[in-house]
Amino acid sequence: MKFVEKTKINFENPIVIEAFPGTGLVGSIAGFQIIKELKLKYYGYFEIEGIPPLTTIEKGIPYPPVRAYANEDIVILFSDVIIPPIKINELAEIIVKTFSNKNPKLFISLGGVMAGKSEKVFGIANKEDLIDNLKNYVEIFNFGVVGGMGGNLLIKCQDNGLDAIGLLAETVGIRPDPRGGANLLEVLNKMFNLNVNIENLLKEAEAIENKLKELAEQHLKMMSKSRKEYPMYI
Repeated sequence: MKFVEKTKINFENPIVIEAFPGTGLVGSIAGFQIIKELKLKYYGYFEIEGIPPLTTIEKGIPYPPVRAYANEDIVILFSDVIIPPIKINELAEIIVKTFSNKNPKLFISLGGVMAGKSEKVFGIANKEDLIDNLKNYVEIFNFGVVGGMGGNLLIKCQDNGLDAIGLLAETVGIRPDPRGGANLLEVLNKMFNLNVNIENLLKEAEAIENKLKELAEQHLKMMSKSRKEYPMYI
């Protein structure tokens, strides 16, 4: 496993944001919006054996599935595939090794917490002073288990003396949740003055929620009709 650099970028204490797929795809949604809004450059990709043989096409050009976009101040780690659990530990080590020599200001992992709603964002960190700072923006995730890349990356950063935090957005469940992604972006905007627009995500979230409400109402009508027509079997 290795990182292949495709573009030279002169970094200036960048923040490195891991936005791989997870619960509700909230991290991926937020990461994609940052890439699009800030017009980040394709920086390189991670060569990982054993991941699905998927090639992403953007404007006719092929890209590997696990890649990085960046400018001088920010790096987004993005993936079109779910990272196999057996690869997470090694990938976290490669991420830290690759970007530790870029003099990073902070590593950030974006993820979701299944809560049946999309309201709060919780924070975790690998140092006490980072926890104190997070309290100005989010509620601290006091107890629980963090799966996937998030917790692993924070520990690897801690082992190497690097600052790292995790932002965990409440999400409705397994379906893509643009409202949860927007909530992550709102926190990132406040913390780092990114000025990434979240209005489109909120409109998308409203459209999805209205559609789900409509489907639920249709289902209730069908169930009500079935009870009247076939009372013995309901």
